[in-house]
Amino acid sequence: MHHHESKEEKSGTHKHSPLHHMIHMIICCGLPILIIVSIPFIAKYNLGLATILGVIAPFICPIMMGGMMLSMLGGKKKENCCSKKESDTVPEE
Repeated sequence: MHHHESKEEKSGTHKHSPLHHMIHMIICCGLPILIIVSIPFIAKYNLGLATILGVIAPFICPIMMGGMMLSMLGGKKKENCCSKKESDTVPEE
């Protein structure tokens, strides 16, 4: 019984990049803030565009988080019994 598993054994074969997650979070949180801050300046030139951006901005983060969750779940699909590799089977002698 192993109580002290290495970090590689816990993470499996999927490699996680902390930088990738950090960039995603910056875009997810920063983009709506940047849009909301820039709405008054955009409204001076194009009121319709400012209105559309004001409606879309609150939904950017939830949409991106949903996409991130789907991509995380997509990497954890299990193989079914019928998709075994040929190398897994032992040839009959």
